[in-house]
Amino acid sequence: MQLLKGMTRWTHDDYINRLKSDCDVAYEIAEMARSKGFDPRLSVEIPQAFDLADRCQKLLEFLDGRNTAEQIRALTLEHDGNREMVALDMAKIVTAESFLYGKKIKCDNCDGSGSVKINNRNRSCDPCSGMGIIVEYSDDITTDWKETMKLFAENPRKIKDKVFAALCMYHGICAGLAILTEGILVAPLEGVVSCRIVENPDKSQSLAINYAGPIRSAGGTGQALSVLIGDILRREFNLVPPQISFEEAERYKEEVSKYSRGLQYRPSNPQLEIIAYNCPVYIDGEGVGGEVTGQRDLPRVNTNKVREGMLLVMCEGLVLKAPKILKYTEALGFEEWNWLKDFTQNKSGDTDNSIKPSEKFISDILAGRPIFGGPMEKGGFRLRYGRSRLAGLATTSIHPASMQALGAFLIIGTQMKYERPGKATVVTPCDTIEGPYVEFLDGSARRIHDRNEISDVAPTDIDWNLKKIWDLGELLVPVGEFLENNHPLAPSPYVHEWHEQVLSENNLNYPNNFKEALEQSKSGIPMAPEYVAHFGDITAQELFNLMNNSTISSCGSKATVKMAYRDIAKQLCIDIDAEGVISGDKSNVVLNNLSKIKTMLKINLDIYESGLELIQAMADYEIKNPVSIRIGGRMGKPEGSKLREMKPAIHCNYPVGFNVGSTRLMRSAADNNDPTEIGIRMCDECDTETIWCVCCGKETRFVGVKQEKLNTAILYDESLEKAGISDGKIKGVKGVTSKEKTPEHPMKGVTRFKHGISTFRDGTIRFDMVDITMTHFRPREIGMTVEQAQELGYEAKTIDDICELRPQDVVLPLNCSEKILATANYMDDLLENLYGMEAHYNCETINDLIGHYIMGIAPHTSGAILSRIIGFANIKGHYGHPFFHAAKRRNCDGDIDAILLLLDGLINFSKRFLPGHRGGLMDAPLILTTKIVPSEIDKEALNVEIVDHYPIEFYELTHSATPPDAKEALKVGITIVETVLGTPLQYEGQLFTHDTTDCSEGPPNNPYNTLDSMREKTMAQFALGECLESVDNQDQSSRLIQRHLIRDMRGNLRAFGQQKVRCPKCGASYRRPPLSGRCMTILESKENPFSGEMEDILCDGKLILTVTHGSVSKYDGLMAELVSNFGADEYTEGLYEQVSKWVRETFEDKTIKSQSRLIDN
Repeated sequence: MQLLKGMTRWTHDDYINRLKSDCDVAYEIAEMARSKGFDPRLSVEIPQAFDLADRCQKLLEFLDGRNTAEQIRALTLEHDGNREMVALDMAKIVTAESFLYGKKIKCDNCDGSGSVKINNRNRSCDPCSGMGIIVEYSDDITTDWKETMKLFAENPRKIKDKVFAALCMYHGICAGLAILTEGILVAPLEGVVSCRIVENPDKSQSLAINYAGPIRSAGGTGQALSVLIGDILRREFNLVPPQISFEEAERYKEEVSKYSRGLQYRPSNPQLEIIAYNCPVYIDGEGVGGEVTGQRDLPRVNTNKVREGMLLVMCEGLVLKAPKILKYTEALGFEEWNWLKDFTQNKSGDTDNSIKPSEKFISDILAGRPIFGGPMEKGGFRLRYGRSRLAGLATTSIHPASMQALGAFLIIGTQMKYERPGKATVVTPCDTIEGPYVEFLDGSARRIHDRNEISDVAPTDIDWNLKKIWDLGELLVPVGEFLENNHPLAPSPYVHEWHEQVLSENNLNYPNNFKEALEQSKSGIPMAPEYVAHFGDITAQELFNLMNNSTISSCGSKATVKMAYRDIAKQLCIDIDAEGVISGDKSNVVLNNLSKIKTMLKINLDIYESGLELIQAMADYEIKNPVSIRIGGRMGKPEGSKLREMKPAIHCNYPVGFNVGSTRLMRSAADNNDPTEIGIRMCDECDTETIWCVCCGKETRFVGVKQEKLNTAILYDESLEKAGISDGKIKGVKGVTSKEKTPEHPMKGVTRFKHGISTFRDGTIRFDMVDITMTHFRPREIGMTVEQAQELGYEAKTIDDICELRPQDVVLPLNCSEKILATANYMDDLLENLYGMEAHYNCETINDLIGHYIMGIAPHTSGAILSRIIGFANIKGHYGHPFFHAAKRRNCDGDIDAILLLLDGLINFSKRFLPGHRGGLMDAPLILTTKIVPSEIDKEALNVEIVDHYPIEFYELTHSATPPDAKEALKVGITIVETVLGTPLQYEGQLFTHDTTDCSEGPPNNPYNTLDSMREKTMAQFALGECLESVDNQDQSSRLIQRHLIRDMRGNLRAFGQQKVRCPKCGASYRRPPLSGRCMTILESKENPFSGEMEDILCDGKLILTVTHGSVSKYDGLMAELVSNFGADEYTEGLYEQVSKWVRETFEDKTIKSQSRLIDN
């Protein structure tokens, strides 16, 4: 495949320079707007970063003023890019710098207590990490790191101040973890809460690390290596491994058993003892959720609640990543970690590398989400190796007609849980592979190449025109997916591209018809795969019966099959009409050998394992199997792209109080003018109190939170006048959740309402959409003109030229385009009417958005990636380069990320709007990465292959006696991104193996999203199952009832017996309802004008049940219908009958009009 040549185009450096230049312009506009004083800060709160080193330094405030970024870059070169070793060394450097050049001072924020009172609750103080002190540094902090480490080695480091020493080690651990998580995750900010030095029974001292729930985002490797970093640092301070008491070990056991959110792996009690008694660092955590019943009030454990962060590190980090940790501890000579070897043994003893059916992907199925094929079941998706231009990074491709044949339950962006090589994928269209082979209602059957031949309705619709789907077609899977998942290579089918290279080696052209293919086969060339049916899917006896009961036509190009044997032809995927006449390419080998069948009458067919062996014996030319293995699959998460809205949707982060009902209208707040809880700030210029963060052109100082009347009416009416609207249902929040209770300017909410959009909690407007891979595109398919393509740096002469996608360019979904356009218009309106500046976007149509910039951000991260809009496609997700998705620490297996307009984020985002609770910094653009560096992103993107074909040696490799390791593919001509790092090819010049006509081709809507009720979705699911040759509906029914419906019913029945009551007015819930039956929640306190005493104002709302009869029995009728229509195994049927009986007996039977009696008269 050759991309367009001969035009002057941007180099990658030109592209990055253009992005940086345009980004700087946006920052200048945002800085000017911020300086007007209508936002929480006078400057933009999202710093730019251009590489991992820069991100890490800017992510952690205590690294400000140091040379950390330069040190990381130097160590990266020294360790040849080994990020783990860089992290270990940087942890020591940062700790040494804090210890040598730091001076502790009391934290002003908490007055040295380590905690602050927020919403009547004491919470750990963030500025000092709960330690009560912060560190100020001398100018020596910029000393060369080698000199610093020399001074640190000479320092005896006798601990005189435990708190200060612990804080220094905390700095080191956070810095190392930031490097491990690429400076983009929230784990270093909120996952590691603090460090402390604890005393053992023998008066020796040990290091304790306090973890919190957000450490989950670091992944198992980051979690485990943070403990190793702690071990390295505690050695530097001569601390000993902790001496764990019996009570502390038992506490660990109870917490594992009580943790309700689930763990990837739950160690047994003996394994927990091994971890507890041998880990060289004391692993502690913040308390969340339920309390423990035993081993309470332990001296070294500060909470009686379950410690989530501790559990994640112990169970998912140390245990699951034991092999990786051992690799580093052995290199460091840390023998104290050898106990981890107990967790690296292959307990199953299974070293079989063969390709076997696996049921893991159907271990959990959900109502309305069909199974597409059982494990390696005939009729399911067929493996074909290759990467389309819309694949890689967990994205695979199928024919658009296959999407249609599946009733549109699998469309662009839908997650499919599949059997191999990974766990899940999203699918994209590729019309250069084989589509499905289907049977129509009239009995005819053929291979479908145009999806419009199949009705665009749900399988339950009367217009559904398929009787049976005998074969789902091919699933195009890149070799990179086998590499990433460490899955052995399955045998390749004999496909067009393999045969093409065989012919090329023999200086032959690809045959145009069967006659030419037959002629070529006489010279030892295998028969072209286009003319070979699926002989391996039937037995020798079935093939014999088909051929023996077929009558060839006089012309020899067709044959008529007797009625009883026509299904065999359909299993072979040979085109057959309603009269039983077989024809087409796949019939040629059968017709060519039909005359020989009479000679086989006396042959023992049992010697042939399949019809393939029989036809190979009959033919006088070589026949290779065009089918290798089938891949089972089921629908996972549905595709989706939409404006993110809070529940309920809000227009402004402005408090309207609790006396406005469920409408939360700002007009109600303006009319009521009730006091509400708000942050009070002091202006040092005019010495007055204010609720705003800017006064007199300077930032104000936070002094506390109190009840205050906000004079909302004045601000609100002024905003309405400026926006040019009279009024409307403009909604605020009942109470702001940020630590300092900072409100947003009402003008922003009014302007959002004017443009029909709502805001997220941080003041930005987000759009959520599924991640999908794209590496090449045609301007035509994304609505881009040739002029726009050339302006954006693409060499395109026509709209049908193939262009290689730039790493930071994205294609957005059409269904979000109008709201994105509205957001651009909102920003222009805001710039003109609030900030008094010129409009920036000036967009009238969605096409005008092309070339503008966005931020991409994943929900578990704290950093955004700069990106550029280059077009729109009719999909429910967004196309992006593998590097773009991997830079967000994501792949494309069904993940959903967000985008926001660049200027919206720069102007409207503020840390002071973020929730004050733990995890509040997640999903916040704290840093903007302006340049993607391939060596610094998630390594999965480096396994994407960049070739335009797979060599013959690869196909032959897959047919080794034992399935080969996927890494062997790299030795036979498969080039991946990792092999070209550091060269120009890492950014451009990359290729793909299979093209497709249109990136939007396929059904536009999934019935899972369009059908109204769960019953309709489930009936469509099973109607499809009735059509699929690869699905057993009785098995699907049994699995669905066991894994979803019966669990839901039992869970709701249990919840009904243990439920709380709820107040719909204020949202309060009660485990034991008040005797009055009314809500007793105190909304606020007011001064009695007569007595002068403070009086509590109660909600007095009517209490209601949280679990109803309907929610318990909602699936009862559906399960009965499934059992009746499709059956279930004996156990499942009996289980359903018993649970259904429990539900009936729990609730009053409304058909019984008199009280039941124990004994009837």
